[in-house]
Amino acid sequence: MNEVNFSVLFEDSLTASGKARGLKAKHGLSILVEISKPEVRIMMDTGQSPRILLSNMELLDVSLEKIDAVLVSHGHYDHTGGLLGILKGLKRDAPIIAHPDIFNPKFKLSPNLKYIGSSFTPSELRSYGGVLLSARNSVRIADGVVATGEIERVTPYEKPQGFWTVDNERFKEDTMRDDQALVLDLEHRGLVVVSGCAHAGIINTIKYSQKSMGVKHVHAVIGGFHLKDSKEEIVRKTIDDLTDIDPDFVYPCHCTGSKPIRDLTERFKQRCKPLTTGDRFKVLVN
Repeated sequence: MNEVNFSVLFEDSLTASGKARGLKAKHGLSILVEISKPEVRIMMDTGQSPRILLSNMELLDVSLEKIDAVLVSHGHYDHTGGLLGILKGLKRDAPIIAHPDIFNPKFKLSPNLKYIGSSFTPSELRSYGGVLLSARNSVRIADGVVATGEIERVTPYEKPQGFWTVDNERFKEDTMRDDQALVLDLEHRGLVVVSGCAHAGIINTIKYSQKSMGVKHVHAVIGGFHLKDSKEEIVRKTIDDLTDIDPDFVYPCHCTGSKPIRDLTERFKQRCKPLTTGDRFKVLVN
Protein backbone atom coordinates (compact mmCIF):
# COMPACT_ATOMS: atom_id res chain seq x y z
CA MET A 1 0.00 0.00 0.00
CA ASN A 2 1.42 3.39 -1.00
CA GLU A 3 -1.68 5.48 -0.41
CA VAL A 4 -5.20 4.99 0.94
CA ASN A 5 -7.98 7.45 0.07
CA PHE A 6 -11.25 7.74 1.97
CA SER A 7 -14.42 9.38 0.60
CA VAL A 8 -17.56 9.87 2.69
CA LEU A 9 -20.35 9.19 0.19
CA PHE A 10 -23.28 9.20 2.63
CA GLU A 11 -23.49 10.57 6.17
CA ASP A 12 -25.99 12.28 8.48
CA SER A 13 -24.55 15.77 8.25
CA LEU A 14 -23.55 18.23 5.55
CA THR A 15 -21.53 21.44 5.57
CA ALA A 16 -22.61 24.61 3.77
CA SER A 17 -19.98 24.00 1.09
CA GLY A 18 -21.23 20.44 0.60
CA LYS A 19 -24.78 21.70 0.22
CA ALA A 20 -23.62 24.27 -2.31
CA ARG A 21 -22.03 21.46 -4.33
CA GLY A 22 -25.40 19.70 -4.50
CA LEU A 23 -24.57 16.91 -2.08
CA LYS A 24 -27.32 15.56 0.16
CA ALA A 25 -27.21 14.13 3.68
CA LYS A 26 -29.49 11.66 5.44
CA HIS A 27 -29.19 9.32 8.40
CA GLY A 28 -26.82 6.54 7.37
CA LEU A 29 -23.27 5.86 6.29
CA SER A 30 -21.25 4.89 3.24
CA ILE A 31 -17.48 5.27 2.94
CA LEU A 32 -15.37 4.43 -0.09
CA VAL A 33 -11.88 3.11 0.68
CA GLU A 34 -9.44 3.23 -2.24
CA ILE A 35 -6.07 1.52 -1.88
CA SER A 36 -3.38 2.23 -4.46
CA LYS A 37 -1.29 -0.92 -4.02
CA PRO A 38 -2.68 -3.50 -4.34
CA GLU A 39 -5.26 -1.54 -6.32
CA VAL A 40 -8.59 -2.26 -4.64
CA ARG A 41 -11.70 -0.18 -3.92
CA ILE A 42 -14.07 -1.17 -1.14
CA MET A 43 -17.42 0.41 -0.36
CA MET A 44 -18.17 0.23 3.36
CA ASP A 45 -21.98 0.29 3.68
CA THR A 46 -24.47 1.95 1.31
CA GLY A 47 -26.52 4.44 3.35
CA GLN A 48 -30.32 4.22 3.38
CA SER A 49 -31.20 5.79 0.02
CA PRO A 50 -29.91 4.57 -3.37
CA ARG A 51 -31.02 7.84 -4.99
CA ILE A 52 -28.97 10.01 -2.60
CA LEU A 53 -26.00 7.64 -2.63
CA LEU A 54 -25.78 7.48 -6.43
CA SER A 55 -26.29 11.26 -6.75
CA ASN A 56 -23.51 11.97 -4.23
CA MET A 57 -21.22 9.51 -6.01
CA GLU A 58 -21.80 11.27 -9.33
CA LEU A 59 -21.08 14.67 -7.79
CA LEU A 60 -17.92 13.30 -6.17
CA ASP A 61 -16.86 11.69 -9.46
CA VAL A 62 -16.92 8.18 -8.02
CA SER A 63 -17.58 5.56 -10.68
CA LEU A 64 -19.48 2.38 -9.88
CA GLU A 65 -17.03 0.54 -12.10
CA LYS A 66 -14.30 1.28 -9.58
CA ILE A 67 -15.92 -0.76 -6.81
CA ASP A 68 -14.30 -4.17 -6.25
CA ALA A 69 -16.24 -5.22 -3.13
CA VAL A 70 -18.95 -4.02 -0.78
CA LEU A 71 -18.68 -4.67 2.95
CA VAL A 72 -21.95 -4.53 4.89
CA SER A 73 -21.14 -3.69 8.50
CA HIS A 74 -24.53 -4.88 9.84
CA GLY A 75 -28.13 -5.37 8.77
CA HIS A 76 -29.79 -2.05 9.65
CA TYR A 77 -31.59 -0.09 6.92
CA ASP A 78 -29.36 2.98 7.15
CA HIS A 79 -26.35 0.88 6.10
CA THR A 80 -27.99 -1.45 3.57
CA GLY A 81 -30.64 0.69 1.84
CA GLY A 82 -28.50 1.69 -1.15
CA LEU A 83 -27.14 -1.78 -1.91
CA LEU A 84 -29.58 -2.83 -4.64
CA GLY A 85 -29.06 0.51 -6.35
CA ILE A 86 -25.32 -0.13 -6.36
CA LEU A 87 -25.81 -3.63 -7.76
CA LYS A 88 -27.99 -2.30 -10.59
CA GLY A 89 -25.17 -0.06 -11.74
CA LEU A 90 -22.29 -2.53 -11.43
CA LYS A 91 -21.20 -3.95 -14.75
CA ARG A 92 -19.34 -6.88 -13.23
CA ASP A 93 -19.67 -9.25 -10.31
CA ALA A 94 -18.40 -7.89 -7.01
CA PRO A 95 -18.50 -9.76 -3.69
CA ILE A 96 -20.93 -8.49 -1.07
CA ILE A 97 -19.26 -9.36 2.23
CA ALA A 98 -21.64 -9.68 5.16
CA HIS A 99 -22.44 -11.66 8.28
CA PRO A 100 -25.28 -14.22 7.84
CA ASP A 101 -27.37 -12.47 10.51
CA ILE A 102 -27.83 -9.27 8.46
CA PHE A 103 -31.07 -10.75 7.12
CA ASN A 104 -32.50 -11.60 10.56
CA PRO A 105 -35.59 -9.58 11.55
CA LYS A 106 -34.42 -6.34 13.17
CA PHE A 107 -36.56 -4.04 15.31
CA LYS A 108 -36.20 -1.10 17.66
CA LEU A 109 -38.42 0.23 20.45
CA SER A 110 -38.28 4.01 20.07
CA PRO A 111 -40.72 4.27 21.83
CA ASN A 112 -42.96 1.96 19.79
CA LEU A 113 -41.90 -1.07 17.80
CA LYS A 114 -40.28 -0.19 14.45
CA TYR A 115 -38.70 -2.36 11.77
CA ILE A 116 -35.14 -1.21 11.06
CA GLY A 117 -33.76 -4.11 9.02
CA SER A 118 -32.87 -4.34 5.35
CA SER A 119 -35.61 -4.03 2.74
CA PHE A 120 -34.50 -7.01 0.64
CA THR A 121 -33.87 -10.74 0.95
CA PRO A 122 -30.78 -12.77 0.00
CA SER A 123 -32.58 -14.04 -3.11
CA GLU A 124 -33.42 -10.47 -4.19
CA LEU A 125 -29.80 -9.49 -3.71
CA ARG A 126 -28.68 -12.36 -5.92
CA SER A 127 -31.31 -11.51 -8.53
CA TYR A 128 -29.61 -8.12 -8.93
CA GLY A 129 -26.30 -9.84 -9.56
CA GLY A 130 -24.93 -9.68 -6.05
CA VAL A 131 -22.37 -12.34 -5.16
CA LEU A 132 -23.03 -12.80 -1.45
CA LEU A 133 -20.05 -13.82 0.66
CA SER A 134 -21.79 -14.63 3.93
CA ALA A 135 -19.36 -15.47 6.75
CA ARG A 136 -19.22 -15.25 10.53
CA ASN A 137 -15.43 -15.28 10.61
CA SER A 138 -12.98 -12.79 9.14
CA VAL A 139 -12.67 -12.37 5.38
CA ARG A 140 -9.41 -11.37 3.72
CA ILE A 141 -10.21 -8.89 0.94
CA ALA A 142 -6.61 -8.11 -0.08
CA ASP A 143 -3.16 -8.14 1.48
CA GLY A 144 -3.50 -6.32 4.79
CA VAL A 145 -7.23 -5.66 4.26
CA VAL A 146 -9.72 -7.68 6.32
CA ALA A 147 -13.41 -7.73 7.24
CA THR A 148 -13.39 -8.68 10.91
CA GLY A 149 -16.43 -10.93 11.03
CA GLU A 150 -17.94 -11.35 14.51
CA ILE A 151 -16.24 -9.16 17.09
CA GLU A 152 -15.34 -10.44 20.54
CA ARG A 153 -17.08 -8.60 23.39
CA VAL A 154 -14.55 -8.03 26.19
CA THR A 155 -15.40 -4.65 27.73
CA PRO A 156 -17.92 -4.72 30.60
CA TYR A 157 -19.77 -1.57 29.51
CA GLU A 158 -20.25 -1.96 25.73
CA LYS A 159 -23.52 -3.81 25.24
CA PRO A 160 -26.10 -3.31 22.47
CA GLN A 161 -29.37 -2.07 23.94
CA GLY A 162 -32.77 -1.31 22.51
CA PHE A 163 -32.54 -3.67 19.54
CA TRP A 164 -34.77 -6.71 19.06
CA THR A 165 -35.06 -9.70 16.76
CA VAL A 166 -36.94 -12.98 16.37
CA ASP A 167 -35.00 -16.18 16.92
CA ASN A 168 -36.55 -19.64 16.83
CA GLU A 169 -40.03 -18.04 16.98
CA ARG A 170 -39.15 -16.03 20.08
CA PHE A 171 -38.98 -12.24 20.34
CA LYS A 172 -35.67 -11.41 22.05
CA GLU A 173 -33.00 -8.75 22.38
CA ASP A 174 -30.67 -8.49 19.39
CA THR A 175 -27.04 -8.71 20.50
CA MET A 176 -25.96 -7.60 17.01
CA ARG A 177 -23.57 -10.46 16.31
CA ASP A 178 -23.59 -9.32 12.66
CA ASP A 179 -21.74 -6.10 13.52
CA GLN A 180 -18.27 -6.02 11.94
CA ALA A 181 -15.61 -3.58 10.75
CA LEU A 182 -13.07 -3.10 7.97
CA VAL A 183 -9.43 -3.17 9.07
CA LEU A 184 -6.35 -2.10 7.12
CA ASP A 185 -2.83 -2.92 8.24
CA LEU A 186 -0.73 -0.04 6.89
CA GLU A 187 2.98 -0.73 6.86
CA HIS A 188 4.89 1.81 8.99
CA ARG A 189 1.60 3.40 10.11
CA GLY A 190 -0.40 0.81 12.03
CA LEU A 191 -4.06 -0.14 11.79
CA VAL A 192 -6.93 1.79 10.29
CA VAL A 193 -10.26 0.61 11.72
CA VAL A 194 -13.40 1.59 9.79
CA SER A 195 -16.61 1.06 11.74
CA GLY A 196 -20.21 1.23 10.55
CA CYS A 197 -21.98 1.74 13.88
CA ALA A 198 -19.79 -0.22 16.31
CA HIS A 199 -22.78 -1.94 17.89
CA ALA A 200 -20.23 -4.38 19.31
CA GLY A 201 -18.58 -1.35 20.96
CA ILE A 202 -15.88 0.77 19.37
CA ILE A 203 -13.33 -0.31 21.98
CA ASN A 204 -14.22 -3.98 21.46
CA THR A 205 -13.90 -3.38 17.72
CA ILE A 206 -10.44 -1.85 18.04
CA LYS A 207 -9.19 -4.46 20.50
CA TYR A 208 -10.41 -7.30 18.31
CA SER A 209 -8.77 -5.69 15.28
CA GLN A 210 -5.47 -5.44 17.16
CA LYS A 211 -5.71 -9.07 18.27
CA SER A 212 -6.74 -10.53 14.91
CA MET A 213 -4.18 -8.53 12.89
CA GLY A 214 -1.37 -8.94 15.43
CA VAL A 215 -0.69 -5.19 15.38
CA LYS A 216 -0.89 -2.92 18.43
CA HIS A 217 -0.53 0.59 17.05
CA VAL A 218 -3.68 2.20 15.67
CA HIS A 219 -3.22 4.95 13.12
CA ALA A 220 -6.88 5.90 12.69
CA VAL A 221 -10.39 4.99 13.85
CA ILE A 222 -13.08 6.01 11.37
CA GLY A 223 -16.88 5.86 11.35
CA GLY A 224 -19.81 5.56 13.73
CA PHE A 225 -19.03 4.92 17.41
CA HIS A 226 -22.70 4.51 18.51
CA LEU A 227 -22.47 6.86 21.49
CA LYS A 228 -25.37 9.16 20.54
CA ASP A 229 -27.84 7.81 23.12
CA SER A 230 -25.30 6.41 25.58
CA LYS A 231 -25.13 7.43 29.22
CA GLU A 232 -22.45 9.93 30.13
CA GLU A 233 -20.57 7.28 32.12
CA ILE A 234 -20.30 5.01 29.07
CA VAL A 235 -19.13 7.90 26.88
CA ARG A 236 -16.48 8.77 29.46
CA LYS A 237 -15.26 5.15 29.76
CA THR A 238 -15.13 4.84 25.99
CA ILE A 239 -13.08 8.01 25.58
CA ASP A 240 -10.78 7.01 28.45
CA ASP A 241 -10.13 3.60 26.85
CA LEU A 242 -9.67 5.21 23.44
CA THR A 243 -7.12 7.55 25.02
CA ASP A 244 -5.23 4.52 26.34
CA ILE A 245 -5.24 2.98 22.84
CA ASP A 246 -3.85 6.33 21.63
CA PRO A 247 -4.71 6.37 17.90
CA ASP A 248 -2.98 8.95 15.75
CA PHE A 249 -6.34 10.18 14.43
CA VAL A 250 -10.02 9.81 15.27
CA TYR A 251 -12.65 10.42 12.55
CA PRO A 252 -16.10 10.16 14.22
CA CYS A 253 -19.41 10.52 12.39
CA HIS A 254 -22.94 9.13 11.94
CA CYS A 255 -24.22 7.61 15.21
CA THR A 256 -21.40 8.95 17.40
CA GLY A 257 -23.55 11.90 18.48
CA SER A 258 -22.82 15.64 18.64
CA LYS A 259 -22.04 15.76 22.38
CA PRO A 260 -19.68 12.73 22.31
CA ILE A 261 -17.97 14.24 19.24
CA ARG A 262 -17.40 17.45 21.20
CA ASP A 263 -15.98 15.37 24.06
CA LEU A 264 -13.71 13.50 21.64
CA THR A 265 -12.53 16.78 20.15
CA GLU A 266 -11.79 18.17 23.61
CA ARG A 267 -9.74 15.07 24.46
CA PHE A 268 -7.92 14.51 21.15
CA LYS A 269 -7.72 18.15 19.98
CA GLN A 270 -6.46 18.41 16.38
CA ARG A 271 -6.24 14.61 16.16
CA CYS A 272 -10.06 14.43 16.13
CA LYS A 273 -11.55 15.18 12.72
CA PRO A 274 -15.36 14.78 12.56
CA LEU A 275 -16.66 13.70 9.15
CA THR A 276 -19.56 14.91 7.02
CA THR A 277 -20.96 13.95 3.61
CA GLY A 278 -18.45 14.65 0.85
CA ASP A 279 -15.35 14.73 3.06
CA ARG A 280 -12.20 13.22 1.59
CA PHE A 281 -8.83 12.47 3.14
CA LYS A 282 -5.85 10.24 2.54
CA VAL A 283 -3.19 8.28 4.38
CA LEU A 284 0.27 8.10 2.86
CA VAL A 285 1.78 4.77 3.83
CA ASN A 286 5.41 5.33 2.85
